[in-house]
Amino acid sequence: MAKDLRGFWKPPLGSEQARKAEEKFVRAKIKRRKKFKPSTQPKIQKSDKFYESLNWRQIRMVVLKNCDGRCMCCGASAKDGIRIHVDHIKPRSTHPHLELDLNNLQVLCEDCNLGKGGWDDTDWRVKM
Repeated sequence: MAKDLRGFWKPPLGSEQARKAEEKFVRAKIKRRKKFKPSTQPKIQKSDKFYESLNWRQIRMVVLKNCDGRCMCCGASAKDGIRIHVDHIKPRSTHPHLELDLNNLQVLCEDCNLGKGGWDDTDWRVKM
């Protein structure tokens, strides 16, 4: 018997055992190829779908109307040339059950929101 390059002893040609071993090798090779083949389409993350949902867009408008479109931290508005974000006070990553809760949303400008990050749960809303 001759030693095969794959690292196992190859049975004599024409035997049933050789055919099965070759099929097994080919299946494993195809499986590895599929596993490591990069995807040609961009992956849509769960968070991307959330921010495009009708429920999010509706509750976002309610929050923006309630605070008159002003940042609750620094007071800036879109008229000042800044971007407005609706922020989750308690981050979606740690509190997914609160992602559509009106009491967990506040309006912040882009700078305040990005500065706050997902690690800070400061509530900048005015307490009345």
